[in-house]
Amino acid sequence: MYRPNTLMRAAVVAAAGSLVLAGCGGSDGDSGNSGTKKSSGVQLYFVDGNTADYSGDFDKGTLNGVRATFPGAELGDEFKQRLLKTNPKLKDFTYGPESYDATVVVALAAISAKNDSGKAIGEKMAEVTTGGEKCTTFKDCAAAAKAGKDIDYDGVSGPIDLNSTGSPSAATIGIFQYGDDNNYTNQDYVTGKIPDVSSIKANQKVSGSVPKGDGTLTVGTLLPATGDLAFLGPPEFAGVDTAVTDINAAGGVLGKPVKQVKADSGDGSPNIAPSETDKLLRGKADAVIGAASSSVSLSVIDKITGAGVVEVSPANTSTAFDTYADKGLYFRTAPSDVLQGQVMAQTVSGDGYQNIAILARQDSYGEALAENVRKFYTESGGKVVSFKLYDANAANYTAEVNAIKAADPDAIVLIAFDETKKIIPELIKAGLGQKK
Repeated sequence: MYRPNTLMRAAVVAAAGSLVLAGCGGSDGDSGNSGTKKSSGVQLYFVDGNTADYSGDFDKGTLNGVRATFPGAELGDEFKQRLLKTNPKLKDFTYGPESYDATVVVALAAISAKNDSGKAIGEKMAEVTTGGEKCTTFKDCAAAAKAGKDIDYDGVSGPIDLNSTGSPSAATIGIFQYGDDNNYTNQDYVTGKIPDVSSIKANQKVSGSVPKGDGTLTVGTLLPATGDLAFLGPPEFAGVDTAVTDINAAGGVLGKPVKQVKADSGDGSPNIAPSETDKLLRGKADAVIGAASSSVSLSVIDKITGAGVVEVSPANTSTAFDTYADKGLYFRTAPSDVLQGQVMAQTVSGDGYQNIAILARQDSYGEALAENVRKFYTESGGKVVSFKLYDANAANYTAEVNAIKAADPDAIVLIAFDETKKIIPELIKAGLGQKK
């Protein structure tokens, strides 16, 4: 198992202040699909938005050696098999556990509140994940909650422990590496604690009267069936579906089976989600699981929370949600970019690179993660020689790539979505492909 240099890791941790991390356990050649020659290249790093299986997109070996990070604890075989039973066609499990836990926490909050309305659920979301009697299954947690006990659900994605703004206060980031087949395998896991904000505003709390629900918990899914993050959709849908199956097998919520309504978030573009959200609200969703993209969630959060409905994303990582006026109704089971930014900085530093470029999509996700990578990397003594944001809808990325080439970095952190398939050939053409 790969383990980053411990001295470099310690330096990053010291610079991070209140964040605490712990680890667990070339020659020229053909340029792949670009049809050009590439030089020895530079070290490339991906993040959760573009860590995907590219075996069908690039020639063999194009991404061999690329390192990557994305949130998520090591997943046991038993839960993988449960997701595969729900969807036998799954190729990976990214954000499936977080989707499962988002659904379970919503159900437990409704049971604890004895009320399935969005506001009632919102008031209990953090409570059922912190400070009470530990439980790890819906069945056990639901029994304890029905008995009036204070519960602390620890899920398949980790301890969760939602803080005052609805984000996990502790999480795990996986470190991965691409092989000759252009697919990725795990190298390491790093756990970390994320400090809570010092204070929250009145518009970040549930206020006013709490209505009584209709007695049936209805969960809406606003997840990517299409769009730049469509590769994340199958495991996320499977996570929710598996959770609903488990919940209903254990007696449902408030004596009735949980219902589902589904919608496509079309993540990567904010043009689909608003009308799809309307469909969920017409379907009487009490809670919406999604979206995966931070930008898409920001495009519909007011519509969802304004209707008194809870929104729980299994994949949003932008720090914008930490201060958003969400009426106390927005939550997430993925950690903020503060943690992934630190782990990425730690990984790059631990690999020995001192002069890097950061190329990120210009949206709430890309900008927040890029800023956190830059912050922690420079605090550890590294230098960011080029920091470029790009329009994801641009016809090409030549200008940004040429600017990075002029800065002569020894590594590049690429924070992207599906446009990675277009950016990699341009990097290769400029002699900045993954080093061999």
